[in-house]
Amino acid sequence: MAKLKPIIRRPKASEDVESHAMYIADGSMDAALRFLERAEQTIKGLALFPQSGSPFVNSVPDLAGMRTKLVKDFPNHVVFYVEREDSIEIVRVLRGGQDMNTEATKI
Repeated sequence: MAKLKPIIRRPKASEDVESHAMYIADGSMDAALRFLERAEQTIKGLALFPQSGSPFVNSVPDLAGMRTKLVKDFPNHVVFYVEREDSIEIVRVLRGGQDMNTEATKI
């Protein structure tokens, strides 16, 4: 069995998750709690299956090697990550409608 790579979260990624949860909580606390749970499940799942996300196709050199994975049950929220040799680095968690190329580089 392959060794699980540790998950490393950039501070901005953690801020993103908190910010999205607070926004969702304005409409429904239950939905916000569900978002937090699903975001965590999605991120932890990358340790098991790092190739499960799709390559992030773009022309920005700083984003080379970046992959994306939709947050389970929240298809408008996208985890941006990079598989490193010894870890999975969570870079951002963005909401559809945000400029993905611009926001993903704000790390």
